[in-house]
Amino acid sequence: MVGFVLIVVLVMVGLMIFLVISLRQDKVTENDVEVKNLLSAMMKYTTECAVVAEPQYDTLEGLFKSCYSTKRCKNLNKGSCDYLNETLKDVVEAMLASEATINAYQIDFLSKDDEGEQGIMRILEGNCTGEVASAQRDVVSSGNHLVIRLKLCRRA
Repeated sequence: MVGFVLIVVLVMVGLMIFLVISLRQDKVTENDVEVKNLLSAMMKYTTECAVVAEPQYDTLEGLFKSCYSTKRCKNLNKGSCDYLNETLKDVVEAMLASEATINAYQIDFLSKDDEGEQGIMRILEGNCTGEVASAQRDVVSSGNHLVIRLKLCRRA
């Protein structure tokens, strides 16, 4: 009888430890539909940077390609990476201004090849605690595969 009670107590303690550990871990959702739609809308945003000529302003997606190719914004006399960094922060913060549940975000710009991924740019704002939702967009520029990844952290 005592042995049976001891086994039940040990099983209950083990289940409690498992429950505490599983509830503590942050939940990560990859390829979240909302984040994917947000990323697609961001890529269509027209910037004030004209890499080729003044009336042909680049979208954010075009600016990522120009940044990878180290081109300059001819009308602003700035590097496309510098301008991308500034503009991307402003666009994301404006889009998330009405979202009270988002407390942090991270944008990664990577080059992907056979050897793996190499980071080109990372923008990280806020302290990520809680649930993480992410999505990525693959872009091809001059035969090179580029990845733009957006992670949003929601309050728990």
